[in-house]
Amino acid sequence: MTTKHQLNGDSSEEGLKHTVMQGEGKNVRNGIKQDKSSNSQEHARSPKHHVSPSDEEKDLLVSNRTEEFYKTFEKVRKKNLLICIKGYPDPDNIGSALALQWVASHYEMFSTIIYFEEISHHENRALVKKLDLELEHADKNFDTSKFDFYAINDAQNTDLPITLPPTCELLVFVDHHKTLGTIQGRFVDIREWSGSTSAIYTEYLLNGPFLFDSTDDPQASKIATSLVHGIRSDTNDYINASYLDYRASEFLAKHVDRDLLALISRQSIPAKTMDLTQIALQRKDIRGTFMFSGVGFVREEDRDGIGQCADYLLSREGIETVVVYGVVGNSMIDGSLRTKSHTLDPDKWLKDVFGHDKNGTFYGGGRKNKGGFQIPLGVFAKCSDKELLWILIKKTIDELFYEKIGVEGKTSIDGDLSSTKV
Repeated sequence: MTTKHQLNGDSSEEGLKHTVMQGEGKNVRNGIKQDKSSNSQEHARSPKHHVSPSDEEKDLLVSNRTEEFYKTFEKVRKKNLLICIKGYPDPDNIGSALALQWVASHYEMFSTIIYFEEISHHENRALVKKLDLELEHADKNFDTSKFDFYAINDAQNTDLPITLPPTCELLVFVDHHKTLGTIQGRFVDIREWSGSTSAIYTEYLLNGPFLFDSTDDPQASKIATSLVHGIRSDTNDYINASYLDYRASEFLAKHVDRDLLALISRQSIPAKTMDLTQIALQRKDIRGTFMFSGVGFVREEDRDGIGQCADYLLSREGIETVVVYGVVGNSMIDGSLRTKSHTLDPDKWLKDVFGHDKNGTFYGGGRKNKGGFQIPLGVFAKCSDKELLWILIKKTIDELFYEKIGVEGKTSIDGDLSSTKV
């Protein structure tokens, strides 16, 4: 392996790092607490208060976190690592997983990337196919016995649909969303001001000890292409990008397969997504600057169309916030929120509307200009009268929205009586 430089510790920066991670000077819970005896880290962030560090503090933080990131791997050489992609695989978590696997390989670690939900978005399927990525689809019977550690990127919590061995420890957790609860692991890095997790991983590659060069390593080109696609996707074509995303893209540019990136980014919109958009337009419900649309029953493989519908509807003049939702796979109410409002916080808004389950897990969440929610149907999934079930779901969801935005009105069911799947 090619080494750029050796990492040097600097204990004098520890106090400054703590101040940066602390966010608010008096609230220690907003920081990262280091347990020197076990090298474990605990991250807890208040959902109501977040103070973004200055650019100088961010740069210091990047330097400190990169150093700690690589020190974490120094202590786990030749171990087995399970890299978990939570939720539906998207460009940001796929790119981040590939970058993490590349780093782990330099420490002689055996790693496997797994995902749990179907890769449903047409661009994501193209990304995996064209780059020939080795991702394994896992279910509840997936054998985890051989893994010493696991890692999670681009997620708000560590809940997994599989059972891990008691000795399997969280090695890495990297994200740019608001966390749901406390994250405990060897290395935790959460930067809400970053537009993507891919940008954070690019900082590790840029400032790390190993040379990342596509001329010597063909895998580097795949990773760079995935990371740039992740940044582009999660920042809405750089509209919501931070300086971290721009700096990461500048570094990655010379390693990207531009033809492949263009091919992945220009995939045709599936006919089913266009059909879903037409239904969303027909069933739109405009309340001031809000637009809501329930699209009925949606096939599992078409669920990414819900978010694409919300993106499209947000372009309507006079609309600042859009929520599109439907019943996906006859088992889950799945919805997407998009907003260009300067005052609406998608994360808080959705948490306020839908609350959480008995375990304290919120049904919805988000960041900056977008969010989503998933509510299990439970026993109601067994209802044989789909028309009646949809009327009940739509009425309940719409009334929750009306209460939240402070308007009175009768929910419309025009055109919603058909339970035909799109």
